[in-house]
Amino acid sequence: MAYQQPYGTYYEPRRKRGLKRIIFGSLGIIANGIGLLVMPILAGVVVMMIAMLSVTPVPSGSDSVTFDASSSSLHFVYVPTTEANSASCTVEDGAGVNWEPEVTTLTATVDGTEYTPVGQLDVTSDQEVTITCAGAGDVAIGEVGVGGTLIALVIGLVIPIVLGLLAIALLVWGIIARVRS
Repeated sequence: MAYQQPYGTYYEPRRKRGLKRIIFGSLGIIANGIGLLVMPILAGVVVMMIAMLSVTPVPSGSDSVTFDASSSSLHFVYVPTTEANSASCTVEDGAGVNWEPEVTTLTATVDGTEYTPVGQLDVTSDQEVTITCAGAGDVAIGEVGVGGTLIALVIGLVIPIVLGLLAIALLVWGIIARVRS
């Protein structure tokens, strides 16, 4: 004979499991979706700013400089800060050279002289480039490799993807636990 519970006996309801995992998994997916858009840009900007602040220009001693430009680097052209607003620079060997004149507030000090960048250039292939800056007594070149920026962009993509996969796993685990309970 089977044992029966008396009428009116209170039974605790079965506990539903997995709700926290579903909530945190869903929030993680949303956060990582946003991170997938923001992180690569933020990482690239931060690394590029650090690279620009750490570049050391090499003075030429004249108003013209010829150097070997690499396609895997950005090259910044500096003039003494006192001459930055009056300097006008031109690229003489300009085949495949993208020259962007721009005076910025970032400065670098070399041998007691403060230099300000007046433009940047990049090349499509490794070549020799000559830059002449009228109105400047000295032209300096600073080079920044773009490899670090590319690595930062990749890391900025990989971290949100890995965390997003973990959030999806947490969500699935929560759904399975919820259905089983």
